[in-house]
Amino acid sequence: MARLLDTIPAFEAYARKANMESPLKREMMWKERYRGAHPEVFDAFEAASGSAGGLAAVVRELSRVRSRVDEAAPAMRRIVEEVDPVLGESLGMPPEPAPLHVLMVGSFATNAAVGPLGDDMAVFHCLEWFQTAPGARALVAHEGAHAWHRIKMGVEAPPEDDLAWLTFSEGFAIQASRAVVPDLPEVDYFWYGHPEVEDWLPWCQANHEELRRHFRASLDITEATETFFGGGMVDGKWRVGFHVADALVAGLGRSLPELAAMSVEEGRSAIRAALKA
Repeated sequence: MARLLDTIPAFEAYARKANMESPLKREMMWKERYRGAHPEVFDAFEAASGSAGGLAAVVRELSRVRSRVDEAAPAMRRIVEEVDPVLGESLGMPPEPAPLHVLMVGSFATNAAVGPLGDDMAVFHCLEWFQTAPGARALVAHEGAHAWHRIKMGVEAPPEDDLAWLTFSEGFAIQASRAVVPDLPEVDYFWYGHPEVEDWLPWCQANHEELRRHFRASLDITEATETFFGGGMVDGKWRVGFHVADALVAGLGRSLPELAAMSVEEGRSAIRAALKA
């Protein structure tokens, strides 16, 4: 059985009270009634995601956010229960210790984050980003793979500015999601049900070799992680690093348990060797 910490009842209680208030009053009530109900969750989430901004957008669009969360919450509870135990088994992990899955409403900063929450390795699922149930299944598997991997490595915070390591880590998570949640639309393994990305995958496929060359030339550039995996763009396309990472890790020819057993140094070295091949 998956481990779940559900903060949505506290969000719903807050939203009922704040719905008719001004945005300023809503923000004050958020801090008192929602964040105040789970301060340890929000502290850990902000440490993991690196962001505490965006609250103004959530309270301004509270009715829309509340409607999305109403749809997302029952789906996410079911998906976590279905996906996470299968994921751990597929990675060759013992059932304990297992990740703690946190259902919450964030501030549009990220769709999910992984990091320590007390003694647990937690996956923070931000339901304001929910798009579709199939896309959410891919996202739960992807982020869960990161959490299981960090439990295996015993690392609370792997490097965030090392392109080779991030490529391995993201490629591993995509491979895990493909195995555990098969037969989704191909683009969902990268975009988790988001609309208006129909041309992204064909563009990445058509430009794959050029992207590999960019990766090879950027391995020692700290800022490259943002360019390929964050808010940066390559020829007007976001997140192109995920496509390259998926192909590189698939090309290593290793099983999921073998990938999950790799350390930061082993994963980094494998990607550097693959790019030189």
